[in-house]
Amino acid sequence: MNDSTRLQSLYVINNMLKQAEADGLDINIVLPRILNVAVEQLKGHKGSIIVVNQSFHVEHTLSLGRGTTTRTARHFVEKALREGLAGWAIQHQEPAIVNNTLTDKRWLPSPEQGGEPWSVICMPLIYRARTIGVLTIMKPGVNQFSPDDVALLSTITHQASITLENARLLDEAHRQIKVKEMLFEAGRAINSTLNRNEIIQRLLSQMNELLKVEALSIALVDKNTNELVFEVAEGEGSDKIIGVRIPTNQGVMGSVMATGKPSIVRNAAAEERIHRGTDRRTNTQTRSLICAPLEIKGEVVGTIQAINPLDGDFGEDELRLLINLANLASTAITNAQQFELIRTAEERFLNLFEDSIDPIILTDMAGNIMEVNRQACDIFGYNREEFLRLNLSALHPVNTGVLGVQKFNSIQNNRVTVFTSHTITKNREYIPIEVHAKRLKSGSTDVLQWIHHDISKQVELDEMRKDLTAMLFHDLQSPLSNVISSLEMLNLEIDAANEPTQAFMLDIALQSSRGLQSLIYSLLDINRLEAGEPITNQTSVDIREIIQKAEGIVAPTLEQRKVSIVHQFDAYLPDAYVDEDMIRRVLINLIDNAVKFSPQRESITITVNEPMVGDKLFLTVSDKGRGIPEQYRKDVFEKFRRLKNKDAPKGFGLGLAFCRLAIEAHGGRIWIDDAPGGGARFNFTLPTAPKS
Repeated sequence: MNDSTRLQSLYVINNMLKQAEADGLDINIVLPRILNVAVEQLKGHKGSIIVVNQSFHVEHTLSLGRGTTTRTARHFVEKALREGLAGWAIQHQEPAIVNNTLTDKRWLPSPEQGGEPWSVICMPLIYRARTIGVLTIMKPGVNQFSPDDVALLSTITHQASITLENARLLDEAHRQIKVKEMLFEAGRAINSTLNRNEIIQRLLSQMNELLKVEALSIALVDKNTNELVFEVAEGEGSDKIIGVRIPTNQGVMGSVMATGKPSIVRNAAAEERIHRGTDRRTNTQTRSLICAPLEIKGEVVGTIQAINPLDGDFGEDELRLLINLANLASTAITNAQQFELIRTAEERFLNLFEDSIDPIILTDMAGNIMEVNRQACDIFGYNREEFLRLNLSALHPVNTGVLGVQKFNSIQNNRVTVFTSHTITKNREYIPIEVHAKRLKSGSTDVLQWIHHDISKQVELDEMRKDLTAMLFHDLQSPLSNVISSLEMLNLEIDAANEPTQAFMLDIALQSSRGLQSLIYSLLDINRLEAGEPITNQTSVDIREIIQKAEGIVAPTLEQRKVSIVHQFDAYLPDAYVDEDMIRRVLINLIDNAVKFSPQRESITITVNEPMVGDKLFLTVSDKGRGIPEQYRKDVFEKFRRLKNKDAPKGFGLGLAFCRLAIEAHGGRIWIDDAPGGGARFNFTLPTAPKS
């Protein structure tokens, strides 16, 4: 090639590059112009150009042959970069020359190439010591290129590399801007609605503007059936694929589910993992596919996939875009699921709130009413609008002790505080209630929930019990005392040795009458102690004497059941400072209770220990029965409470209630634990006599 021809070629190339810059450095214009100039200047028959990124992944490809330019199949191009002449030129950053394609192993013939020999020059495109692509020129025949051709193509690629890199960077910048715009729009979509499918549908539509594929879809896992279910889709066959189910262990999607890693399939015809059923369902043919996992908190919950690019093949850039979409979709699904959980919880709360049989009122921390349920309106007589103008103080008398800032502040988060009060309705009707108050969080604001439970029936029942107690004491005490006195006089007159049957019957009557009298006294004491009346007749008493008297009273029961009593008393015991009659009845109740629950011919144990700390005697009454389950150990000390046990002896459930009130009135306490040898152990403390 003479100098004139070379200068002419350089002039043509330079004008072409300047025109490309003037046209805005659109890479879709720059690539065909560079390829056309190179083919024309070297009088080639065919040519191709490949542009790669820093990781040598294909960004753009273009082929020229018989006057037309086409996009080269990406999977063939990438194979050429791995195994063929183009890869050799890029790797070595040197021109590769093939004088006969039939004899050079580096040459990979394209599918449309025949069996004739060709000559090839493959020239790397280098910008600042980095290979950005490769330019290939072909001629039919062997030995068709001279050293001058190599020099000319080197000159062309040297000048073209600068323009090509600028165009590539500009194209990448535009692409990044589009991606950011898409991400921004996606963010707006996420913030504009919390409907999961609506958000994902918008994301798919926006992503398809960048990917330009036949179809995009998202499938989520149905944990009940362990299947992937297509939830949303965009493009061809989208209306037919919604609802289609695929087992999570099948297809490319199943593989992505199992590994949690994205996958790219450039030649679906040769891919065994492709699930052909979806193609049949949608009347499409998957040629290539990219798939990425959807992850929420480290768990793969579905996949997103795109098939069949409209222009060229899938590459790493498209896969990265799909991964970005997967991340956005995961965020959208997470937000939508969280919203759905909150909405469901709110609906559940509202249903419980409205359907509650008790009035429920929500107030701020100052007691101003914020919300009420239907039952509150029905009970109090106010409509909702009237309620919202009231403070809680309008519903409660001032002297009930329910209200006040100090009371409100004492109500803790998610812990129920119970008050007993009276409430006033709109019609000035007083209703006794039990108020269950709890502090809740509504966003960043504290809210008080007040549940009002009508206890009118309970109060009425308590009044009836009080009346019954008064009746028992006042109306039965006098005649019962007369009966006991008469029986005691008869007992003195009867000769037990000569009339044993009459004496035995009389003893039964006397013991039963005394038991009834003890019950009446217990009822009286319970009412008096519950009312807070103090004990006024405490005296110094030897606790052993009280125990001995109590054992004498329950002796018939001990003898009947063949139960013995074991004493474990400390050597030195100070006197107790107690109401002797009351504590004797406490011991009678505890011993009688232990005997009833003990197997026959067993023993019960009574221990008394001198005070170790403070001024309290420590006493225990243990049996060898079945024991008392821990969940019932507090309940048995309440009035009219008995163990739900078919083997338990009958009774009124007053004995242990009296014991608790009597012990607490003396400043002690009573509790239950397991006896060392099995059974129940009742522990209690009593005050010692003051030292003189």
